[in-house]
Formats: sequence, C-alpha cells, structure tokens
Amino acid sequence: MEIIFASIYILHQKISANLDLFYFLSIVLILKDVIERRSLTWKAAGYVYFAVLYAFLQILVNDHVEVGRLVINLSKLFLNIVLFLQVKEMKAGLNSFKKIIYAVSAINLVLLCIGMVHKTKLLWRLDDDVNLYQKVRLALFYAEPSEASFHAGILIVILVSFIMRETGLRKNMINLFFLFANAGVVIVSAGMGGMLSLGLALTVMYIYYLGERISVPKLLAAMLLSIVGTFALSMFVASNNSFYMRFNDILNGTDGSVFYRFNVSARIMGQILEDSNFIGAGWGNLNTDTVKNTYYSHGLVEIIANSFMYVIAEGGIGAILLLFVFLVMLVMRIRRHERVFKYGLLIFILSYQIAGGYFTNPVNWIIYGLIANYTLLSEDKKSLHRFAFNIPRINQNDYSKREIV
Repeated sequence: MEIIFASIYILHQKISANLDLFYFLSIVLILKDVIERRSLTWKAAGYVYFAVLYAFLQILVNDHVEVGRLVINLSKLFLNIVLFLQVKEMKAGLNSFKKIIYAVSAINLVLLCIGMVHKTKLLWRLDDDVNLYQKVRLALFYAEPSEASFHAGILIVILVSFIMRETGLRKNMINLFFLFANAGVVIVSAGMGGMLSLGLALTVMYIYYLGERISVPKLLAAMLLSIVGTFALSMFVASNNSFYMRFNDILNGTDGSVFYRFNVSARIMGQILEDSNFIGAGWGNLNTDTVKNTYYSHGLVEIIANSFMYVIAEGGIGAILLLFVFLVMLVMRIRRHERVFKYGLLIFILSYQIAGGYFTNPVNWIIYGLIANYTLLSEDKKSLHRFAFNIPRINQNDYSKREIV
C-alpha cells in the first residue's frame, strides 16, 4: 500500500491538474465508505454544505456565473474534503508513515539521477517561458517545475522532523540521505516559492525545537548552524548565480512574477470583490472568458497566481469566513508535543499557497489532514522529544477496515 500511495504522489498530475489521480482515489474511498456503511462521506458533505448554499446565493445575484464550472469546482472541493477526513481519521503507525516518505524519496532520487543523465521533455521543462532566470528546470511528472519543488519540499519538512526526534545515528543517516535527495529536486527544479516556503518552515520548526528544552547540545548545534549558514550565505551572494539574481530582484521589487502574484493579484481581487458586492465572481468562475475580458485592463493575465487571493476572488466574504474557521480549527488541533512537525507543515503549505499553487490541489488537503490527525503523532509518555505512535499494528485480517492516507 505504501508503494501505491508513493506512486500516486509522484504521478498524480501526469494526466492534468484537473484530472488529478488523487481525485480518483477519493472516489474509490467514497465507494468504499458507502459499501461499508460508514459516515465519513456524510461528514464531507457537511463540510461542503455551506459552500453549496453560498453557491446558490452567487447564482442568484450574479447573472454571469457559469453553473457548470461552479459544480465542477464544488465537486473538486468535496473530493478534497474526503481526502482530508480520511487522513484526519486514519490510524497508522510510524513504520507505515516512514515507508511512504522513504518510498517517495527513493523514487525522486531515481528520477533525479535519470534526469541528470538524460535531459528529456518527459522529466524536464527545456525552455521555460515563465522563469526568466533559469530556462531549463526539472519538472519530473508534475504539471510544472514549481510543483516538483513543492512536493519535494513537503518531504524535506517531514524528514527534518524525523531527524529532530530520532536519536539513533543509523536511522538519521537514512533520513539525511533522503533529505539530500529531495533537496536536489528542489534546487534543480528552481522553484523559488518552494525554496522560500521551505526556509521559513524549517526556521519555525527549529525555533520550536530549541524551545522544547534548552540543552548544551542544542545550543552548540544552533551555533554551528549559524556559522555554516553565514558561510553558505556569503558564498551564495558571491556566486552571483541565477538564484541570487532572482532573489535580489525580489528584494528590490523588480521581479515581474512576484509583482504579479502579490501587487497585481491583490488589485484584481479587490476590484472583483468591489464589483460583486463582496459575493465573489463565483466558485470556479475566475478562469472564464467573461472575467478575463472584464479585468484584462486591470492586469489580469489568465489567472490570479496566488491560491488564497484566487479563492477569495471567487468566493468573496464566504470564502474568507470559511478559510478563517478552517485554519483556526487546524491550529487548535495542534498539541504541544506536535508543534515542531505540524507547525512546520502548516507554515510550508500556507506560505507556498500565498506564493502560488492552487487551492484545490489534493496534496494541500492531505497535508491539512496530517495536521488535524490526533493519532499519527501520539505522545510518548516517557519524553516529548520522540515521536510515538501508540496505535496497535493492524493485522492482515483487519486490513479491509484500514483507511488509506
């Protein structure tokens, strides 16, 4: 099962983002839930209920809403909620979770090695017209190179949390090996959004890690990291490579991509909210010809390249309220001994969606499910410095009752 999930994680955007393999997995889980007469599908319907009611309001007050797109968007949201609840309520052990992470990382390593030897269109974007600083970027089987950076970044956050909790040198060597493999994917894919989100997440994780219990080894490690980090930063600046050039342009406000993602997107979102009396353009309707033509003069090019601004422009005040309640619920479910792992994931997934991504990406909702899960990171009674999974191992006879991540 771990290999199956790992393969889906690698290939889920291969057909297209709108035909994501995780959507098909969600449908299978719904059928399984109905056959077993469980209530998870009804719970998912309850989550989507208010979004559906709000959709009726949008149809009534906005004559330009395309109902077909609205239904498709709400259907994607429902399938994502099913994935979220499946992961939220799953009962899995540490070994199963690690096997998934290691399996995905191993596949990434193999693909990275193949890609470095043979730069083919299958794994690479050979003439990127989006990134002006680096034309050749590793994309693997994802929709674009930035998505490869995003997916590898998630694995790095999880592997770092393993390293912070693991005391055995041999196991940490395995974690470090796969961490460097995924770091290679992030670097070669040249996804600046993934890099910056990852840096922010790891910084937050280390702050919480230091705050759990101050010790001499931790302080020495912090000093060593500071020295290494300062040296690496100096080398980075001195190299004057494409990453530094773009980072410098971002800081100076001259990077066109970042300017569009924040300044232009915020202006378009505000104008759409004002024109719609804060009801929004309609779920799934931001990408219609009507909206594109209306706001072309405001700088809209294809889409708003900011996940949260995108969904707020479509959902208006309703989207803002639902997002706020959902995110508060996630934060409230993070317990003290889970902060290093879960705050790292939360910061990464939120910051990346601010930088780009798209709201209905199923991986976002799987990560939300991990954050909301109470049993995945059960508290070790002996120490808060180790992950403990107190769920008994599921035997083969009970396999049919097991929920899939």
